[in-house]
Amino acid sequence: MTITADMTFGEIALLPEFAGFGEHLMLCRPLTWERMWNKPIVSHMNSDANPYETARVLRGLNRIVELVDDGRQVAYDIWDEADCIRDPTRRNTKLFFFPGRPRAPFIIAVSGGGYQSVCHQVEGFPVAPELNDAGYNVFVLSYRVRVEPLMPRPIDDLNRAVRFVLENSAKFNVAKSYAVIGFSAGAHLTAEWGTDNKGFASYGCEAPKALALCYAPIDLHGFENASDNRFLDSVCGGAGRDSLDDFCINQHVWEQYPPTYLWQCADDDIVSPDNYEKMVDALDAAGVHHEGVMYSEGGHALMKPHAPETDYWCMSVIEFLKDYLD
Repeated sequence: MTITADMTFGEIALLPEFAGFGEHLMLCRPLTWERMWNKPIVSHMNSDANPYETARVLRGLNRIVELVDDGRQVAYDIWDEADCIRDPTRRNTKLFFFPGRPRAPFIIAVSGGGYQSVCHQVEGFPVAPELNDAGYNVFVLSYRVRVEPLMPRPIDDLNRAVRFVLENSAKFNVAKSYAVIGFSAGAHLTAEWGTDNKGFASYGCEAPKALALCYAPIDLHGFENASDNRFLDSVCGGAGRDSLDDFCINQHVWEQYPPTYLWQCADDDIVSPDNYEKMVDALDAAGVHHEGVMYSEGGHALMKPHAPETDYWCMSVIEFLKDYLD
């Protein structure tokens, strides 16, 4: 079975290769899933202007088909039954394994969706085969969204995912060094993993060798006047806006923050490009090595027509990671 661009979310979710996790194509609220059910998997894209993105989406999905057809387990539960009894919201998590080179380092990929959805079909699943091409083993994380209060549950899920892979490194045949790459809200979550107040150190977890932030929300005060408040409401939860500073990444970059690659587009109309600059300033102030690029156009998540050089953003990320993972 080969997945094609005209296949709908529903058709793909019902494929036997996606049995048990079809809803994780785009983990979202039921009404949104109903609306997406009969839409082509690339219907949100202008495929004429952006064939590269369409090709990436199809490659990621077909990689899952290939792995399952080859008898490989792709989807894993990171929380055990006792964990889920204590907090039933943990049942809505998954970790998807895209194997790369045996005994190579691993990368956790964290898709975005404004903490309302987890959009693996356009971010986590497509990036996995590209990182595999460079030899890296990839785990795509479905973390909790739309839970009240939300925080720190997504960070708990990232911590659990990292520990799950480390505890099972022999089973997965991966090295114990890792990086994390995130997109949009998933990049905020990834960036949190490096902070002095919410990150790996506060969990007593092994530090990532590097982070890659793709169009990341950094200073959340810039979202206070947004017409849609769901993102901030999800982050702050019952604590209200008084807790906002706790989740502003630029206020919690420290000397042990991991080396970071970051990129964004200058015409991003969802996450202001100011976020990129504020993260660069915070990394500079803490003496943390970083590299990155601000592309001239492409919008948020490359959803707008963009210059050809943006198609190679992942190659730039890989070149950065080689200094820390190889």
